[in-house]
Amino acid sequence: MPRRKSLRGKGADIFLLESEEANPPTKSDKRSMVTVYLPENLITALDRVYLQRRMKDRKAQKSHIVAEALHAYFEHLDV
Repeated sequence: MPRRKSLRGKGADIFLLESEEANPPTKSDKRSMVTVYLPENLITALDRVYLQRRMKDRKAQKSHIVAEALHAYFEHLDV
């Protein structure tokens, strides 16, 4: 009998329908861990956006939201 998928860390999201991610990261995208200290209001806003996205896409990650925001910011600066 095959083992079932782990439900650990999924919380209430296990009851939501799975949906495909709009821009899934590719295997060639190398990611590194970075620690950034943010003001409380930015953390609250990030959490709010993250929860909204998780309602639509179970695979959403805060890293993707922050990466999208940084890409938009750097394009605005023409870097």
